[in-house]
Amino acid sequence: MKTLKLHLISLLILTPLFSFSQGDCSSFFKYRNPEPPYEYNDQSKGAVCVSGNSYDFNLPLIKGKDYRLKFYAAPIFDNRIRFKIIDESSNKTVLDLPGESDSGVAGTSALQEYFNEEDGKMVHPYFDFYPVTSTNLKIIIDVLPAPGQKEAEAAGAKVPDKILKGCITVVILDKPAVDSSF
Repeated sequence: MKTLKLHLISLLILTPLFSFSQGDCSSFFKYRNPEPPYEYNDQSKGAVCVSGNSYDFNLPLIKGKDYRLKFYAAPIFDNRIRFKIIDESSNKTVLDLPGESDSGVAGTSALQEYFNEEDGKMVHPYFDFYPVTSTNLKIIIDVLPAPGQKEAEAAGAKVPDKILKGCITVVILDKPAVDSSF
């Protein structure tokens, strides 16, 4: 009887963890704490993405606020992702970030946390934006095909086991600009 209760309690505890990992990416945000003075922006997004597809969304930036963007991707994609940000007012590419690190060493990521000597803490890479005027950014996320996916599709073969699916989130933080004025 005690083992049955223990199994039921374990199941109740683990079920939300499994459901999070399988499809509900929106609950990801409750596991991240913004660093003061930054606060979560409601435009933060999380979605289940599929290899071989491209996703984009517009992010309006308002004058008088400083923004910090962080990108997170499920390990199943093995860093085969490209994050690109375009300033729509000037049509210039502001950021073009491959998921894979510049070293190209397997398992390393440009989005990998690193140890900050000054704070003595682990830090996830982030990108700061200080808009002088209100503008729109277009965020493009390209999830590259899984190895062998392109070749199989070109040959006309069905490869459902080669298609990868996982969560990708863009965490948007903001704070009042230091140099804001009216």
